[in-house]
Amino acid sequence: MVRIGLIGMGRWGRVHANTALALPARCRLTHLATSRPEHAALIPYPVTVLSDWRAVVRADCEAVIIASPPDSHAEILEECLKRGKACLVEKPLCLDAQTAERLHQRVEALDVPVLVNHTQLFAPAYQQLKQTVIERGEPVRVLLSEGMGFGPFRTHTSALWDWGPHDVSLCLDLVGEFPRAVDALGGPRGPDDHPELISLRLDFPGGACAWIQVGRLAARKRRSLTVVTDSGCYAWDELAADRLTASSVAFQRRYRDRVSEPLTSTTIPTHDEPPTMVRMLEYFLNGLAGGDRRLFGTGLAVDVTRVLANCEELIARRARGPRAAPEALGQLPHS
Repeated sequence: MVRIGLIGMGRWGRVHANTALALPARCRLTHLATSRPEHAALIPYPVTVLSDWRAVVRADCEAVIIASPPDSHAEILEECLKRGKACLVEKPLCLDAQTAERLHQRVEALDVPVLVNHTQLFAPAYQQLKQTVIERGEPVRVLLSEGMGFGPFRTHTSALWDWGPHDVSLCLDLVGEFPRAVDALGGPRGPDDHPELISLRLDFPGGACAWIQVGRLAARKRRSLTVVTDSGCYAWDELAADRLTASSVAFQRRYRDRVSEPLTSTTIPTHDEPPTMVRMLEYFLNGLAGGDRRLFGTGLAVDVTRVLANCEELIARRARGPRAAPEALGQLPHS
């Protein structure tokens, strides 16, 4: 039984609270930091409600879930690290590459258990897709990723930082490389002067190319990933009845007959239970108990932050003047 303090009780904070309540034999929410104490009524047992998140970090709980706005993550995580408090941090880790790198160095030096919640890495269909691609042993050629909806229209997080971490983390995790270059376009702009729809292109050293569409002006919610290898086309649609399908393709010979190649897809079975968020929290709790920690740490989160920060800067430069060239990126030591 892990005693957990939750910082933030907004939309995602409530998701984390409900997820913890789904595992009553594994964890218990004991402390809650929120500016709206009435939210404590959502917890069906006594919980200590505090207005100051620092009091949660100092409290007698073994772990902290950070579900506050992204611009507060770094300060809260730093305080947790000082006190050796295990952390589950909602994505994105932070909003700039320099801060992300500093946090990563601190996590590495202090060896405090930290898991950044790149939620879709725990989705059953994605895990099955990754296992299938690895077992086939073929390089990834193309990735097409979409994450869209109509809202939520947050004032503290732009569409790029709200939706982008999901898709970028999937592409980096599956390819296993840091991109050598990125390109980005965005628009139209919201009242905060940030684009509501964004297109990203990531070029990887091994030859893979990822096209990513994210934003919050889509009439229909979308969460999908298509992966093309030399002999297979794999399609994961989180909202479809058949979430994962596979088709045989001849990618290297695709121009031979100069016609479109009809795809015949077969369904790859996936296990939908437990839900993705419960899987994520179980992984965190198992890691604290001595289990697998391969997804712990902040290395991937730093890479995701670097990609998004470069894309944000490129979009801003294009808004200020003539079209800029795609941004070249360097390799991080831990990538």
